[in-house]
Amino acid sequence: MKNILVFICLTLVLTACAGIGGPSVPTNFYVLKTSDNLTPPKGLVSLDTGLNVGIGPVQIPGYADRAQIVTFGTGSEITVADLDHWAEPLGDAIKRVLSGNVASLIGETRVFSYPADFRPDKQSIQIAVEIIDVAQLDNGEAYLSARWHVRRLFDNTVVLRSANTYKASSVAGNYDSYADALSGLLGRLAEDMAASLEKAKTS
Repeated sequence: MKNILVFICLTLVLTACAGIGGPSVPTNFYVLKTSDNLTPPKGLVSLDTGLNVGIGPVQIPGYADRAQIVTFGTGSEITVADLDHWAEPLGDAIKRVLSGNVASLIGETRVFSYPADFRPDKQSIQIAVEIIDVAQLDNGEAYLSARWHVRRLFDNTVVLRSANTYKASSVAGNYDSYADALSGLLGRLAEDMAASLEKAKTS
C-alpha cells in the first residue's frame, strides 16, 4: 500500500511539473531566395561564350555560422534568436543564392559550384567570396558587407579583387522581412560579381 501511495504522489508531481511549462513554442524557419529582377551589367554581352564560372568558396563570420538568426544590437552586442532559424546553414544558403543569381545573369550552363571535380581549362574562372558582416541592425536595416576575388583557374592567377557594402530597409525584429531584404542584397552582390567578370578581362 505504501508503494502505491508513493507512486501516486510521484505521478502527481510529474504531472504538475509538466503543466507548469505549458505547450512548447515552435521554431520558425526562414529561407533565402534568388532574385527575379536582376540587371545584367552593360558589358556582360561581350563575355566569351565558352566562359565557365565557379562560385565559391563562400566564407561567413563565425558569429553568423549558426542555425539561429543573428541581429546587431547597440555597441558590440548581438542578439541570437533561439526560436528563429535559417532553414539551411547560412554559408550554404548564401552560396546557393549567389550561384543562382549569377547563373541567371550570365547563363545557367556557365556557372558551377566551386570546388568542383574537373580539370579547368583556360576559360574557367573562380569567384571566391568572403562575407565580412551579415545581420539585421537594431533599426531594422539589413546589412551585408562582402569582398570577393576573381581568379583564373588554369594558371591560378587572381585578376581582380573587389568589395562592397549593401543595405536595405526591413522591419526590426521581423525575420521574414529581414530574410527578404537579405535576399535582395545578395542579388545586388551577384550583379557586382558578374560585373567583375567583365572588368577582369581588361585587368
